[in-house]
Amino acid sequence: MRKRLYPLIAGAHAQRDSIESYRWELWEQRGETLYFGLSRPARSLYPNRCEAVVGRCIPRDTGFAYYEELFWTYRFPKDTIRAVINGVFSAWRKGTPLDSFQEEFISFPDPYSFYDVRLRRWRRVIGSDTISDERELWERRGVSK
Repeated sequence: MRKRLYPLIAGAHAQRDSIESYRWELWEQRGETLYFGLSRPARSLYPNRCEAVVGRCIPRDTGFAYYEELFWTYRFPKDTIRAVINGVFSAWRKGTPLDSFQEEFISFPDPYSFYDVRLRRWRRVIGSDTISDERELWERRGVSK
């Protein structure tokens, strides 16, 4: 499962990181849904810092029927990242909105971004609509490029 989740979670980091540098911090199965939390080394001026990606998915034999990243944490020391993940995740499970953790613990989602389940990536909110790339912007303006 780790090898199947790694390319989704690593994204652009996949070329620089190795799968061995990622650590499972949260693994909880509820019915078909798997809740996961993986920490990875953070690019930081301070040594031994990690950031984490926490999400949920429904695994299938050939991939994932559903995949969503719930939140990314800020950079924390390796020895405290698991406590941060578990604290925010358990509060989220109880219904606490993630924006209440924005200032201290969570880097995404922020007020200007959300996770697009269809595209499997974070997107920015601009004004009252969402623009994912330049092509979509031109298409909305009615110009083919």
